Amino acid sequence: MESKFNMVLNIFNIMSSAFFSVSGPRVMSFREKSAWLTLVTVLLCFGVYFGAMALGLIPTHGFMTVHLLLVCLISLVLLQIALRIIAARLAPGDARSPKDEREQLIELRAMRIGYYFLGVSAFACGLLLHLSNMSAVELMNFVLLAIVMSVVVVALAQIVQFRRGA
Repeated sequence: MESKFNMVLNIFNIMSSAFFSVSGPRVMSFREKSAWLTLVTVLLCFGVYFGAMALGLIPTHGFMTVHLLLVCLISLVLLQIALRIIAARLAPGDARSPKDEREQLIELRAMRIGYYFLGVSAFACGLLLHLSNMSAVELMNFVLLAIVMSVVVVALAQIVQFRRGA
């Protein structure tokens, strides 16, 4: 029992160290907030779309699927715009400042990781096309999933690098 309690405390310490430093609460830059917003909104919006298809709540073919995809895309755009405006209003000086060298390097490293992931995913989609008899709609959903997952990988890579202070 004591080991489980210690494990929970260790997890809490790891999670809290991501948000607090020794000197007090850690202040996130606008670019790090943007990465978090991208991660959360993409997972939320496309989680609804792919979750509904995986659970069988909507058919994989038809207008209902297209309508749900459009609703998810529009809600993603609106959420991104609204949340970034709020983040910019909370820290106007940080939002207007140009990217420094560290932020540019973080963005470049994260994009490189995301493009590697997208390249491997595109290759996997090509293999799926040749090795199975999928319809064009199913293949399109796999390609969309690959694109969404590469956006998630880029956002995660940015967050990790900001947290590490890279």
